[in-house]
Amino acid sequence: MSNRPLHIFIAGLAVFSVAPAANAQASTPTTPVLARPTAAPPAGMRPVSRTDFIRDLDASYKRLDANNDGSVAQAEIQAAQTRSGQAVDALLVKRRAEAFTRLDTNKDGQLSQAEFNAGTPLPQRPRADPAAALAKLDMNKDKKVTPAEFRGPPLANFDKLDLNRDGTISVDEQRKARTASK
Repeated sequence: MSNRPLHIFIAGLAVFSVAPAANAQASTPTTPVLARPTAAPPAGMRPVSRTDFIRDLDASYKRLDANNDGSVAQAEIQAAQTRSGQAVDALLVKRRAEAFTRLDTNKDGQLSQAEFNAGTPLPQRPRADPAAALAKLDMNKDKKVTPAEFRGPPLANFDKLDLNRDGTISVDEQRKARTASK
């Protein structure tokens, strides 16, 4: 059985931003969380019964149907989007104020360059394992990478993308490669 209609509906809810922003900071979600099964589910993920899912959908619909007439009109969707946007904005302003307070270590109401830099360290960039890179590129296993070995994998990929073998990857060939990789 396909979950496609369900995914489309959930995507529609996301597009209309009708889920309350307050749920974003709750420790356990009040609306169902859908994801593909993984080896270890992300924190906060829980099983969701069909009954609970329907209850949550009905609660979302009730929040949308502001005039309680049993249907949702464009104005109600727009009002829900506005409420949701305001809730998200308020949450972001609150988090920004908390971040400023956390960074303002001397509590003078201003951030110095030193306070800002100390509170916002540069992110650690992932580094490839040099041994794995060497093993992948060192075709003759002499523990050294020659220019020819270095060029090998990228040139093989280039040749794969150059569909008409004219020595140039055209814009059309690039588009086809992008479409094929999706």
